[in-house]
Amino acid sequence: MIRLTPKPPDLIQMEIQMHIPQLDVINFLQKKGYEVKAYTLVFPATEEMLLSEPRTELHTFTATKPNENQSEENLFLNVFEKEIKEFLNEI
Repeated sequence: MIRLTPKPPDLIQMEIQMHIPQLDVINFLQKKGYEVKAYTLVFPATEEMLLSEPRTELHTFTATKPNENQSEENLFLNVFEKEIKEFLNEI
């Protein structure tokens, strides 16, 4: 869904809501020159006064350019969001 709303005096508000298959996101990033690789995000165990959380692992992907290392900063959804924002700013 795309909704455009005029905002006086000279702005237009655009709201976009979409459901995109994960494979389409990965293909988009690969076309932009990213290498999409599996990545395990590890959340260490925490022990606080009233709460105890076990160690948790989340299996996801990173999108990296050549010579870039995998890290939490380049999780594929974060990179996809950045690329989409750059694309929309070109309008």
